[in-house]
Amino acid sequence: MISRAEYQRRHQEQAAAPLEADLGPRIGHHFFLALLTVLATLTLLITILINGTVLNESFAKQELTNSSLATSLQNMINQSVSQYGYSGTVVTTKQANQLIEQVVEEVYEDKTIQVDLSSIESSLTNQASEQLASTLGISVSLANNSVIAAIENQLSQQVNSQLNTSQLQEAASAIKTCKVITNLVLLVSLVVLALCLVTATFMRTVSFPITIGDAMAWVSLLFSGLLLLPQLWSGAITDDQTLAPLVSQVETDVVNKGWSLVVIPVAIFLLCLLVRVWRRFSRRA
Repeated sequence: MISRAEYQRRHQEQAAAPLEADLGPRIGHHFFLALLTVLATLTLLITILINGTVLNESFAKQELTNSSLATSLQNMINQSVSQYGYSGTVVTTKQANQLIEQVVEEVYEDKTIQVDLSSIESSLTNQASEQLASTLGISVSLANNSVIAAIENQLSQQVNSQLNTSQLQEAASAIKTCKVITNLVLLVSLVVLALCLVTATFMRTVSFPITIGDAMAWVSLLFSGLLLLPQLWSGAITDDQTLAPLVSQVETDVVNKGWSLVVIPVAIFLLCLLVRVWRRFSRRA
């Protein structure tokens, strides 16, 4: 004779058995789908950040023109022309920034650097004419002077030869390769993430708000952790004291751009959380 307590215990075990058997694949599917979603989203955010910063031509122009590089370029050209008897400043900050933008364009397009110095050459000609006029007391035009033209040509060759360094050529090649790799990874992560979203939405073995919401929470935490790493490695990228301020500036702007991307997974997580709360209250009602 089975007691009532024993009967109830067996009945509870039998009722729980099919539930546990059904819960196993649900948990398994939920975990692996969430993990895949985390990896795909994290990779997607990283590639978007890289494409929007260090591999972006406009970003590079903005960083370099806002750095001390323009002053260095001005000093280099002014020293180059001083050997021909020119004194004072022949390159303005605006002209130096225009030269920097030309160099960036040619580096990102993997071309041999050949900057246009026509505006600077025009300034040199005008300055030489003014110096002669002040010395001789008469107006002299040197626009078509062969000696001035030879000096300008020599200056152009000298400046471009100093810009066409092996480091810049290696950087241009590296940028081109990184663009191809990054775009390929971006495409793959987009496809994987789309498949994860479709699976979480239409398959009954997983719950959309739970799977995607949990994944976005982890993405937010992991991506935020990656953005904090540059602070730990600050100054470790380069030992060159002349480049250190520029590198620090680029690191800061890349991290700031990354923080703006964190809004995406956080917003998705909050949306999924609202869906879960709404479903819970609708079931109780």
